[in-house]
Amino acid sequence: MTSIDDLLGQMRLPERTFNLCTRADLQGEWEQVEQKLARAELQARDSLAGNSSEVRQLASRVQELEAEMAAHTVAIKLRAVTHKTWMDLLAKYPPREGNDNDGAFNSETFGPGLLAACAVDPAMSEEQAGKLVDAMSTGQWNDLFQTLWGLNRSGVDVPKSRRASEALQNSPKK
Repeated sequence: MTSIDDLLGQMRLPERTFNLCTRADLQGEWEQVEQKLARAELQARDSLAGNSSEVRQLASRVQELEAEMAAHTVAIKLRAVTHKTWMDLLAKYPPREGNDNDGAFNSETFGPGLLAACAVDPAMSEEQAGKLVDAMSTGQWNDLFQTLWGLNRSGVDVPKSRRASEALQNSPKK
């Protein structure tokens, strides 16, 4: 049987990566060009003299935008905090009296505090985390906060990939 000291020495907290696109302004152009591409493909299929040149141009532009957005996407490595640290954060950011947006914590300050506590790479202070949150859209922040919440509030099950099992079953053995 394993001793508690051995068990404690093996403990590692869950980690996730959040991909933050710093050029979210390109999303709208991508959507417009993608719609034009879909229309051009339909027209090309419906017409004997379909304009495959236009389809290729639009497809190229879609891929250019995708590449540009990918080049401006930063991976933020996050690590869950311990239960004690979580409880300390809740105590540090208590709900405000009379604020309907607050539940178990101050909805304005808890998130940046949690981000600072979880950010591994790049590491950031609470002030820096607040500035980052303030530079994001509400949608981006919601996605990041949901990642932080899930990282810290979800359990950990040993995964079993059906896809990997099937791939190995269906591949020739060496």
